Amino acid sequence: MKRVSYIFPTSHHYRLPFHEKLRARLAEHDVDYTVIYCDPGEENVKKGDAVDIPWGIKVPRRTLPGGLVYQKALSLALARDLVIVQQENSLVLNYLLNLVSMIGMRKVAYFGHGRNFQSRKPNGLAERWKRFWATKVDWWFAYTDETRRHIESLGFPPDRITVFNNAVDTSEVRALIKAVTPARLAERRRELGINSQHVGVFVGGLYPDKRLAFLIEAADHIRVRVPDFTLIVAGGGEQLTLMKELASTRPWVKVLGPRFGADKVELMLLGQLFLMPGLVGLAVVDAGAAGLPTVTTAFPYHSPEIAYIKNGVNGVIVPDWQHPKAYADSVTELIINAPRLIAMQTEASQMADRLTIESMAERFAAGVLRALPA
Repeated sequence: MKRVSYIFPTSHHYRLPFHEKLRARLAEHDVDYTVIYCDPGEENVKKGDAVDIPWGIKVPRRTLPGGLVYQKALSLALARDLVIVQQENSLVLNYLLNLVSMIGMRKVAYFGHGRNFQSRKPNGLAERWKRFWATKVDWWFAYTDETRRHIESLGFPPDRITVFNNAVDTSEVRALIKAVTPARLAERRRELGINSQHVGVFVGGLYPDKRLAFLIEAADHIRVRVPDFTLIVAGGGEQLTLMKELASTRPWVKVLGPRFGADKVELMLLGQLFLMPGLVGLAVVDAGAAGLPTVTTAFPYHSPEIAYIKNGVNGVIVPDWQHPKAYADSVTELIINAPRLIAMQTEASQMADRLTIESMAERFAAGVLRALPA
C-alpha cells in the first residue's frame, strides 16, 4: 500500500469534507491518505474555523523569528511515498522537503495558488522567492487554470500539474435552497422592506479589497436608471461600520451584518445578481448555486477562482475596473435585458453544478495516482 500525506499548519473546517472524500477515493486504489496538521493559531481560535480530524496526525509547531513556522513532521514525511504541502513562504518544513525532492529521496508536491494574487509587489522579494521554489517539487496541485498558467510560465512541466478546481461543499447550500418556499421569500421581502424585483446582492467579508465604497457609488448610478433598485449587503469585517454609514442616507441599501446558513441563502435568493466589484474568490460558487451570476471588474488582485467566471456567459468582468459608472452601466444593461440575464443565471447555476467537492476530490485523487512513484 502506498502512503500519501498532506501536511499543513491548520485544519480548517471547510476543508474536512474534501479530505474525507479524497481519503475514501484513494483507499479504493490501495493508497493510505492521511493529513498531518498542528493546533490552530490564535487567529484561527478566535474565528472558530479549525477542526480536529480523527484519522489525522497532529504534530507540534514552533514559531520562529520573522513569522516563520516549523511543523515537526520531517520524520513522518520521510516515511511517505508522496508528501503534499501548502506553498507558503513562511513554512520552514517546505524547504527541507524541497531539498528531499531535488535529490530524488521522496516525491513532494505543492498545493496552492502559485503566487500571491493580492500582492502589490509582484516582483518583490517575497514573490521572487516563491517563484524560485515553485519549480523545486515533483508535482503541482493547482487551484484553477489561472494557477496552472502561472506555474507553466515558470517552466514547470505541464504534464506534472493537476488542476483540481478549488471548491467548497455546496451540498448544504443546495439543500437549503430547495427548502425555501415562495411564501418564505415574500416574508423576507416584507421584513426587509423590499418592494422591488431588481435586487443586487453582496455576501462576503467587508474589507478594503472588496471595494465597498466603489460598490455604493456604482449602486447610486444604477438607481438613476433603475429607480427601484435595491442592494443587499451581508457580511462582517473591518468596514461594517463604513457600510452602515453609507447606507444611513440610502434606505434602499440593506446592510445586515454577518449572515449564515438558511438566513444567508434566503437573502441570496432575493437577488438577481451577485455584485462584487472587488476581490472575488470562492463566493462565485455559492452565488452560482443560488442561480446568481457574478458581476465583477478586471481588478488586478482577484483570487484564482476568478477563472470560473466566463465573461458574458455565466458572469461579467467589467474591463474598466476603476470607474463605478462603467460597472453600473454593465449591471444596468443586464437588469433591463431579461432574456440575457436569465440565460446568464442558468449558466451560473450550471457552473456551480460542475464545481463540486466531489469533482474536486476526483481530480485530486487522479493527480495523486499519477504523481506516486511507480
